[in-house]
Amino acid sequence: MIIRYDVGEGAQWAVLTGDAPVQPDETVAVRDLDTVAVTLGDLIGELDADRALPGWAATIPARAILSPVTTDATLVCQGLNYHGHAAESGHQVRKANLLFGKASSTLCGPYDDIVRPAGVDLLDYEAEIGIVLRRALHAGAMVDRGTIGSYVAGVVLCNDVSARDAMFAASFLQWYRGKSYRTFCPAGPVFYYLRESEVPDTIANLELSLRRGTELRQAANSGQLIYPPAETLAELASFQDLKRGDMLLTGTPGGVIAQNSPAVADVMRTHLFDDARRRDELRAALDAPRFLQPGETLSLTLHDIRAGKHLGGQRSVIVEEAADVY
Repeated sequence: MIIRYDVGEGAQWAVLTGDAPVQPDETVAVRDLDTVAVTLGDLIGELDADRALPGWAATIPARAILSPVTTDATLVCQGLNYHGHAAESGHQVRKANLLFGKASSTLCGPYDDIVRPAGVDLLDYEAEIGIVLRRALHAGAMVDRGTIGSYVAGVVLCNDVSARDAMFAASFLQWYRGKSYRTFCPAGPVFYYLRESEVPDTIANLELSLRRGTELRQAANSGQLIYPPAETLAELASFQDLKRGDMLLTGTPGGVIAQNSPAVADVMRTHLFDDARRRDELRAALDAPRFLQPGETLSLTLHDIRAGKHLGGQRSVIVEEAADVY
């Protein structure tokens, strides 16, 4: 398991020698990697070539851990990819893979605060498994169970934080905007690097969970994905190039705050050119006070159930966007 951290001397890659952390106040045992890699893509190349070798042993505070996915990465997301989430969103029968983008500037560490932007009332969580590419994906790539190990380097626990009012209140929808505010993708704590032969079974046997405060809100197994990674990567290759180190967020299970209802569906169908009214009615239909509020905490975990490995966890506090000071 690989981490990226900064204790005031710049970002450093390391391999975990102890347990993966779940809380920011833990102490983490590592061995720094002897590498000049700056991006995750560069590091994957060195790991595959056995050039990034463990060096000095160290202990670091978990709160110093950064996102292992670096901001040069393209983030591609899947929506409604678990039956539970599809049903609660009003899409019980899936007929197509829902794909969209998310800005890489959303990436932040697993113990960083999540900032609720000014004007956002419908702030929601989405626990997800991120699949990181081992090599470039181009037109004609044949990705299936037999070849996926050559395309996937590992996995990362992510929270695809979402502003539902920004996404759905605009007449023509603004998924990218609603998904792309800064701090809207806590990632890590670890990059779970896998050898090619480990990939097929591992990515089909991951278990993730999310708690809002102490309440368990999401729990699922990656074997439940409607459109699994191999099928999705093959579809992406039919129209898009991706590079080593880019990440596919594979969708969230049921249990998000935003639930479909006849009232919500009616709002979505009406006021197509009156965004202010549409936003107000959407907030009323979804009951805005139920959504994430400043001071609340989110705790996420990820397990490799096939290998019996705990891949760490996240803990994020919701904070209000600071007012500009002039």
